[in-house]
Amino acid sequence: LYSGVPVKEVAAVDAKAELGRLGLNDHLSSQRSNGLRSMIERIRETAMAQA
Repeated sequence: LYSGVPVKEVAAVDAKAELGRLGLNDHLSSQRSNGLRSMIERIRETAMAQA
């Protein structure tokens, strides 16, 4: 989702919608889904700190 995206544009990526479009949530356990959400939040926080 974020590969090649400039740091300033990371916040504009709607990760939840993209993951829903892919149907990924239907194939992940709740624990893995929570981990994925945490990774997305960490990426967004890191990008905002660098912007």
